[in-house]
Amino acid sequence: MTSRASSGRTCARVITSAATIMFCVFAAFGTFDERALRIMGVGLAAAVLVDATVVRLVLVPAAMEVIGEHNRWFPAMTTRRLTLKRNVT
Repeated sequence: MTSRASSGRTCARVITSAATIMFCVFAAFGTFDERALRIMGVGLAAAVLVDATVVRLVLVPAAMEVIGEHNRWFPAMTTRRLTLKRNVT
């Protein structure tokens, strides 16, 4: 098993748990009497559901598999900018 697969499994549980909590909170807004809150709650609940399932659990892992090794590429210029150039004693 690759590290990508094991970390993906762990992240999927965290993402699903967080999305479930957010979905329940936003869906609770749908029970209010105020129409604007109902619309906002249902819209946000649907957005969280789509984001968690389609984007984060399907598209991102698929894109990571297609990109392959370039997935974790870090530009050399950025590395040079982030490293300290002074002597700390």
